[in-house]
Amino acid sequence: MSDDARFLADSPDRLTLLLRLSEGAASPSELAADGPSSRRSVQRNLAEFADRGWVEGGGGTYRLTVTGALVAEEHAAYVDALDRIDAFAPLFRHLPDREHAPDPAWLDDADLTVATDEDPQAPVHRYVTSVKRFDTNRVRMLSPVLSRLFHEAHATLALRGVHTELVMPASTAERARERNPTEFAAVVRSGALSLYRCPDAFRVGLVVGDDRLLLAAYDEEGQLRALAESDDSRFHAWATELFERYRERSERVTG
Repeated sequence: MSDDARFLADSPDRLTLLLRLSEGAASPSELAADGPSSRRSVQRNLAEFADRGWVEGGGGTYRLTVTGALVAEEHAAYVDALDRIDAFAPLFRHLPDREHAPDPAWLDDADLTVATDEDPQAPVHRYVTSVKRFDTNRVRMLSPVLSRLFHEAHATLALRGVHTELVMPASTAERARERNPTEFAAVVRSGALSLYRCPDAFRVGLVVGDDRLLLAAYDEEGQLRALAESDDSRFHAWATELFERYRERSERVTG
């Protein structure tokens, strides 16, 4: 860790002070009145900032230099990213690897639903409600599990004429066929569903509509533990690409 990074990490008040100065020049007494630090602490930090070339003083006030402004912006972005990672830790914790994790920067406006001891089915119920509300012409979907609740939610879309492309692990698709061969064949031949059988097991779920998506994280027992919902265009593009990678290595089921 660089000395500057260590210096900023030692006290959150230093970022607060830099951000206040990014709003305009101020005196030590004004900075102390606006923030959580005493005037003595403010003056000590200003002296350190000046030594590092982040501020310059004149007429009893201090202002950020260009370097200081860049430091303030980048450190604030770093802290924000860490806060988002912490907020979405229940999702990240159950994703299989970094390849299946969205960029934290895309999660600013995402909604997260997490299974808790009090409500272990919370993400399942949110999934069902959200899928039924999708306003889309096509759904692209990864599903590692069989679920009657999920089936019913997607049936609602099918009745509205929405076509679903579904990729499942081969073992999961075969279990679906074995449970009810007649229903399985009817669904596959209905035209409402294009089913693909992936040779590899996976434990991430995905529902991608025209402009909205759900990302589902499962534990090793196949229980849905966290669900993120977003309409961020960057997240959507990433999710679409992830689906395409799975579909490309999968085989179409025709009956």
